[in-house]
Amino acid sequence: MCGIAGSVAGQTSARERWVRQATETMTHRGPDAGGLARFDACTLGHRRLRILDLSEAADQPMANEDASVWVAFNGEIYNHAELREELRRSGHEFRTGTDTEVLVHLYEESGTRMVQRLRGMFGFAIWDERRRTLMLARDRLGIKPLYYRRDGQELKFASEARSLAGGAGLDLPAVAGYLRLGWVPGPGTIFEGVRELEPGHLLTWEAGETTVTRWWSPRPGPATSDLRGVLKDSFSRHLVSDVPVGLFLSAGVDSAALAHLAVQAQSDLKALTVCFDSGPDEAGEAAALAGRLGLSHTEVRIKGGDVLADLERIVADMDQPTVDGVNNWVISRAARKSGLTVALSGLGGDELFGGYSTFGKVPMLAAAGRAAGMIPPSLRRRAAELAAGRATSHSVRRAAGAIAEGGWAEAYASMRGVTGADEHRRLVPWAGGGLGETWSQVKEDGLGAVTGLELHNYLPYQLLRDTDAMSMAHGLEVRVPLLDDEVVSCALGLQPGGPRGKRVLAEAVDPSLIPLTTLKKRTFTLPFDAWLHGPLQEPARAALDTLAGCGLGIEAREVDAIWSRYRSGRTHWRTVWSMVVLGLWIEGRRSAGGPPG
Repeated sequence: MCGIAGSVAGQTSARERWVRQATETMTHRGPDAGGLARFDACTLGHRRLRILDLSEAADQPMANEDASVWVAFNGEIYNHAELREELRRSGHEFRTGTDTEVLVHLYEESGTRMVQRLRGMFGFAIWDERRRTLMLARDRLGIKPLYYRRDGQELKFASEARSLAGGAGLDLPAVAGYLRLGWVPGPGTIFEGVRELEPGHLLTWEAGETTVTRWWSPRPGPATSDLRGVLKDSFSRHLVSDVPVGLFLSAGVDSAALAHLAVQAQSDLKALTVCFDSGPDEAGEAAALAGRLGLSHTEVRIKGGDVLADLERIVADMDQPTVDGVNNWVISRAARKSGLTVALSGLGGDELFGGYSTFGKVPMLAAAGRAAGMIPPSLRRRAAELAAGRATSHSVRRAAGAIAEGGWAEAYASMRGVTGADEHRRLVPWAGGGLGETWSQVKEDGLGAVTGLELHNYLPYQLLRDTDAMSMAHGLEVRVPLLDDEVVSCALGLQPGGPRGKRVLAEAVDPSLIPLTTLKKRTFTLPFDAWLHGPLQEPARAALDTLAGCGLGIEAREVDAIWSRYRSGRTHWRTVWSMVVLGLWIEGRRSAGGPPG
């Protein structure tokens, strides 16, 4: 796990100065080593968190035997051992034990087609000095980040969007998307001119011309696949490390499945449960599970006062504003303080196996929207307004709005987003839907449509982005065995038309997990609602004032109205908290010297 940056074309000294500065600002991603590789047309930079082969010889950027191909790599390649043997048989020489070195030799053999051979999480850059070409590649689901910015023939790239922001203002469509969803929808970013290389995509640069192509889309594997065998194989690969590996453990199906796989793999990894100092939690169930399985278990209790005291730093560590980033930051800090450098997470199980309520509710809302489509739009919206005025439930009002709007995207946004369509129109009347570029047409095939929406939106641009940014703020590598390439293919193939529920996962790992699939889903959530009514009330109000007056076209009256509705119990805390985070993030950007908008 590392941070990369680079620039191609442009003035040489300015290019090197920028790359050096960009890598220095990402020291948190790679506190163990840093390096630059300089060429006439390109400069590569790297910050390293040492996981495999801890020697200096394995630092980056790294070259092939004759220094004609160079790589700056962030991530893990889980099939590197097999690829290494294959490449050795083809005559390639290896000087390190890293997966990084596999990349340069595989590129020599296969060029850009190399990505099809890789199993893992990655964002990397390869500079071909002979051909004077650059290749950027990102893993299939977007586990590892990669951003870029074009300025004429010059191209800059980095692991963090803010490294590329320069003097850029904020991107208004991205702001609108954030205010609808609670995350910035890709492939745009919060910064003008900065783009995210989408999951499963390649970017190539040659003679000043850039080309972006998709190299992977989700495809179901054979229906006869052995999910149990694929899961065990994935887990064993994710354990490979030269530093301590731990497991985030809760009482949920996903992390419990990983705990059982750990025992089956005869792993002695450390299980870690993070819980809050007040209110209900899963610590007792997690400890009991660890005890039954014989896993070493540590419980870390988080104090509310500590989180509030660190709030300014937490928001500053967000590469882009996000409604859920605080949770990830707190958990990652606890893991790093416990001595872990690598942690396994059950992230991805809900998306693949239907663990969210979206899988049941979104198709119903979409169907209701289709039925309502026979009614003129003005009447539908008027009916939705009447329903919203009478409803006491935030979710009922949001559902009524989604039915009035119609379509899969609106149905999904009503479940995933932080504002409803009407509320969003009042907040940013110039913005349209605010759903971003990735909310493309969805095949209306019931549960399968929701799987596509989850895999292309919430997973890469909220969950994985937050996990990466907040864990790397503490120099922690988080691995996600349930999102292994082979697991994804197998899971999609075994559930044609859409996921059948967590029972599929439980049965594959251990039948004793089946009772967990009937329990109500619980999440690690900090008490933001109580804080917004208590110690965060004044800072929150100040952040909302910042948001209303920042010059981004946000309607101050609607900001006040949302705050009033929240105070009277008619708006969910996530709506207000997402706006507070954006206000705090903008204020922090101002304090750091960046333009507010």
